[in-house]
Amino acid sequence: MGSTTVHIPDGILQKVDAIARRRGISRNRVVLVSLEAEIARDCGEWPDAFFTALSAEDREVLAEATRELEALTSTRRKNRGAVVL
Repeated sequence: MGSTTVHIPDGILQKVDAIARRRGISRNRVVLVSLEAEIARDCGEWPDAFFTALSAEDREVLAEATRELEALTSTRRKNRGAVVL
């Protein structure tokens, strides 16, 4: 397991410690859980230049699949007043 040093402002560190006490876990575990949550939120991002590496034909296939998904999604919505994607 790797190790690193992170400088955390006192106010934030106090909040981290309070969370750790309430949950009955270590400060380290609070930080790891927070980092894991942030990484999970970022997983939906495409890597830089992902789409530029696709051929024109592949981009068109992807665009058509996107249009089909949007059409299907909009027909299945319960709230017909929702904004169309």
